Amino acid sequence: MRKMIIMVNAIDVLYLVFSGLVIYFSFLFLILFTQNRRAISEIPKLAALPLVSIIVPARNEADNIARTVRNLRSMDYPEDKMEVIVVDDGSTDETAAIAKAAGATRVVRNDRNPAAKVNGKASALNAGLAVAKGEIVACVDADSMPQKEAIMQSLPFFNDPSVGAVTSKIFVNNDKKWLGKLQRMEYAMIAWSRKLFEYIDSIYVTPGPLSFYRKSVLKEAGGFDEKNVTEDIEIAWRLLDKGYKIKMSPAVTYTEIPHSFGKWWKQRLRWNVGGIQTSMKYKGSMFRKGSFGSFILPFFTLSYALSLLALSIFMYLIYIWAFRSVQFAVSAYGVGINPLNTIEPFFLPDMFTIFGILVFGFAVAIVNFGLKEMKEPRDAKTWIYMLLYLSVYITLFPFILVHSFVRYFRGWHGW
Repeated sequence: MRKMIIMVNAIDVLYLVFSGLVIYFSFLFLILFTQNRRAISEIPKLAALPLVSIIVPARNEADNIARTVRNLRSMDYPEDKMEVIVVDDGSTDETAAIAKAAGATRVVRNDRNPAAKVNGKASALNAGLAVAKGEIVACVDADSMPQKEAIMQSLPFFNDPSVGAVTSKIFVNNDKKWLGKLQRMEYAMIAWSRKLFEYIDSIYVTPGPLSFYRKSVLKEAGGFDEKNVTEDIEIAWRLLDKGYKIKMSPAVTYTEIPHSFGKWWKQRLRWNVGGIQTSMKYKGSMFRKGSFGSFILPFFTLSYALSLLALSIFMYLIYIWAFRSVQFAVSAYGVGINPLNTIEPFFLPDMFTIFGILVFGFAVAIVNFGLKEMKEPRDAKTWIYMLLYLSVYITLFPFILVHSFVRYFRGWHGW
């Protein structure tokens, strides 16, 4: 009985902690938005037109690479100030030939490790960095489509010499199915929150679909970490660890997303494993080095811990409920009573339930507000997907995290 009381108290505490965190971050976003609303869409005046090297890592992208190269070639930027470098990393199709025919300035075969058929995305980026001539380096995924204004909208943020990288808003391209619509909502919220995090120097990723870097800063940092499965998270943390700032421009990039549950799960595994790798690598900076150590590292660590703890308690409650239900049913049938007749049709909510409903409603309001700021449609179907997003979609994340830790401790590493 005492153990049960302790467990119930622990569940109540965890519940309050989760609710408190939801409210805290919701108010944090609102405060940051209110204080910086006028500055969110501002772009500094462009001081110069530097040479920009756009690196496109590609592996078996024959279906996408021509469209991507032609899109980059049509960017609103002087042609003599831009080069498009496609790095072919062990493709077994016609990726290299198609990229050259589509107008790539240079196609590089990634043979940094001749013994490996596939070197990995980070290695491909480093191969492109080695031949890049530009002062600014942009990294673009082979299935992504930056809008033509992306370069002109992003370069002005490098006027500040302390800025080492500039990211863009990443939106979903293929959202026809239900999973795509949920991801579209997620990406819009990520874009909104990432811009707000800029105002506390806490942008923690330079996403692969489109990010810009000072080449000198990348060289100083030693290039991309080829042992990390999410090089875009790791390089961002390394720049922050070295004291550089990361900004986010209003530039928009559309990217392809997983259209099946299995591919989506695999993508999130990779994201989580890379995040765990990066957290372990920089754990020594905890509570040091400005917002990187005082906010980003604690934020990641706390989110991992609470997700795992919440999942454990949830599974424990399911087990207790199932065990007691079966035990009661067996006992009832043993004395000739139908247990179904004892089910009460009414539910009397307690204060925790009421508080939970209020917190959920607050979360709905925040998501609605974020979608509005990202100019996303908010019709009747959007509200349905919003409820699915908050009640089903994000509740899958702890399960993915557990799977990710298993993969991490097994040393999983993939392209």
